[in-house]
Amino acid sequence: MLDVLSITIPFFAIILCGSLARLRGWFSEESGQILARFAFFVVLPPFMFIAITSIDVTALFHPGFVLRYEFVTICMFLIAALFATHVIRLTPQQRGLFCLNTAYPNYGYIGVPMAILAFGEQAAAPISLILVCDSITLLVMTTLLSHDATSGQLGRALRDTILSMLRNPLLLAVLAGLGFSASGFQLASLPEKFLKMLAGAAAPTALFALGITLVGQPIRTALSELTVISLLKLIVHPALMAAVFLLWPADQPIDPLWIKLAVLFASLPIAANVFALSQFYNVYTGRTATAIMLTTMCASVTVPVILFLLVTWL
Repeated sequence: MLDVLSITIPFFAIILCGSLARLRGWFSEESGQILARFAFFVVLPPFMFIAITSIDVTALFHPGFVLRYEFVTICMFLIAALFATHVIRLTPQQRGLFCLNTAYPNYGYIGVPMAILAFGEQAAAPISLILVCDSITLLVMTTLLSHDATSGQLGRALRDTILSMLRNPLLLAVLAGLGFSASGFQLASLPEKFLKMLAGAAAPTALFALGITLVGQPIRTALSELTVISLLKLIVHPALMAAVFLLWPADQPIDPLWIKLAVLFASLPIAANVFALSQFYNVYTGRTATAIMLTTMCASVTVPVILFLLVTWL
């Protein structure tokens, strides 16, 4: 357990430092947004590119793994959609964002750095596969559930979704890393050092920025709604992921490390990108910001426990 805490505590400690710095007045909400953009557009892409260039591209071909992972993602959307439609009766756009909150893990700011630290460079292959496939599933499902199929806007929304994916720097970094790895070339010493310097700033910058942006979000309003989101994201999502991988027989053997990574990613709090999408749709923004804060706070307890179970039992 001490080994697990030595991995997880620094992550949440840096988030706490960002929040404390904001409370002290050293950073404003705007400066947090600037840091977050720096992390997302400048230092996280090299982080992913460097990790992926060392993997064997042929090891990524695993349809059984992708099928199970995306099956769980779709199930989370459908479970949340039933609740959003029949219990709290949200509008279609609110429903799409509500569902995204329950299924979109914080890959970039927490998941990727934590996975590499916990499992080493061999985690880069399943990370790449998850980032590419799940990004597509998440955005397409959100688009489908955010629009009335009879409104005539669904086709345009799907087109905008595809264009937004093509502008996602993490997804582009994954694709570039895969292409470079497949080419058989090696990075020259100078560009490799440059990229590694940028990559070294990825985790602390992203986590500190996340801590800044979490301050000041109200929890008391719609507490029951936020509780449902938190339970679905932090408990149901990883439990369902573990059940599917352990109980659904696979024709092609799945590496236990890949299963551990899938469950770990499912246990992560809501991605900060969901807030950006809520701003894009101009809907469910306040609830999303609060849900990100609440799940991040709760994940400081749940993620170490789940990681400990993964390390000791699987």
